Amino acid sequence: MAAPPASLKAIKPYLDRGSEIKARDPIVAYHCRLYALQEAMRLRSTVPKEDMVYVLGLMDDLEKEKAGLGDLDDAAAVVENFGQELFLKADDADRAGKSDMRTGKAFLAACHVLEACKQFGELPLDLEEKIKYAKVRFVKIAKATKEGRPVTPPPGTEPPVAADASSDPVGDPDPPPPDYPPPPPPGDAPPSYLSLPEAPPSGRGSYDALPPPPPVPSLPETPSARGSSALPGTPGSSVPPVPPYNFAAPPPLQSGFKPTASQTREAIGLCQSAISALQFRDHETAVSTLSAAIGLLCSGAPPPA
Repeated sequence: MAAPPASLKAIKPYLDRGSEIKARDPIVAYHCRLYALQEAMRLRSTVPKEDMVYVLGLMDDLEKEKAGLGDLDDAAAVVENFGQELFLKADDADRAGKSDMRTGKAFLAACHVLEACKQFGELPLDLEEKIKYAKVRFVKIAKATKEGRPVTPPPGTEPPVAADASSDPVGDPDPPPPDYPPPPPPGDAPPSYLSLPEAPPSGRGSYDALPPPPPVPSLPETPSARGSSALPGTPGSSVPPVPPYNFAAPPPLQSGFKPTASQTREAIGLCQSAISALQFRDHETAVSTLSAAIGLLCSGAPPPA
């Protein structure tokens, strides 16, 4: 499809990512382009009538594209996982001191893919922070490349939060400034940022793994008779004891372990099942399911029953 008119330049990054990613993951590519369409519809009050022909053409293209994609029930997880993996590869290379424009373009592409997740609902805070951080790192890497100097790696011990973003305002997720090296136009060959290597385990970024939660103490046993707590009019009534529940400690995080995309998707499904169980007050199932999700994320296998 041709490039969008000037009035719709804000959607061009998402269309470009869709074209670049299509051969690697058609579902992610479709949703990048779908997000571009949604943004175009949001901007339609400022778009000249003649330019809306482009939007209608994009809508027709997406309808045809969707017909060949099959089941899209897990699309939200697929798109987020793709953006997360792209971000982590860029962050790995950046923290290892191996940044170049390929790394910068990977950060920018991760930013656009994660922003496309807005079509599924409000983004959680951690994704918002990653989007801000990815923009900042792209600008810093592009600036260093333009000036012909090495890229300064980010601090390895501090989480990349909005403090960095405030020192390098980057505005809306439009294409990079024209004097910075822009991402290459989409073509038949996959973009170089999709071939970033996996970093060694020791180079994991601060976003990769959270420390295990502190142990939760067992609930104290409750006396079998409440005495004065008995309801009026029911002399001698008592409340049955509340059995203590010992929460199983999460499995230890294996050094250098990184869950695969399929393991991450399975963990997401387990967490959603736990939420459903809690809605029916089935706490035991919720705890068991969450433990299985933690096991997948820590070692690749759920803990033994």
